[in-house]
Amino acid sequence: MVRRDLSSAERAELSPGLVGALSAAGVRPMIDPRPHPAAFLAQLRFGSLPIMAVGQTIWWPNARPDFAGSADMAVLQHELQHILDFADGRLTMAGYLLLPHNWRYGWRLSDGLTWAQLGAEQRASMAEALWQAEQSAAESDLAAKLRSIIPWACRSAAA
Repeated sequence: MVRRDLSSAERAELSPGLVGALSAAGVRPMIDPRPHPAAFLAQLRFGSLPIMAVGQTIWWPNARPDFAGSADMAVLQHELQHILDFADGRLTMAGYLLLPHNWRYGWRLSDGLTWAQLGAEQRASMAEALWQAEQSAAESDLAAKLRSIIPWACRSAAA
């Protein structure tokens, strides 16, 4: 059970722009295959040990040695969005715990929806949805709409 960096295959499978945004923020994400100590408290409420992103570490109980080629890449992208939010100051542990706006996962695409309106889980869920949409040619319109909202994906699409 050793903490690890993202693999080169994982980096290659992430949505364009995310790796660059993490790098620009000075982040070196690590994956720890153990649960975060606070996960045991969350287990009492949710019934299982959650994946938790804190600072630059994703605490992922029993994480695979590499997520490339699996549907877990969508979850990895979700957690990396949290890491990016911590790095740019948009998210803190206190802010997450004290602001219920950060706990909501659901969001709906609509005209005028902006990244700034979304809470932490909504931003991460949108990043996850982008990865999923990019895996299907049938979802290219959805992927384009999501890229127009997610700042790091907008910059990548314009490049």
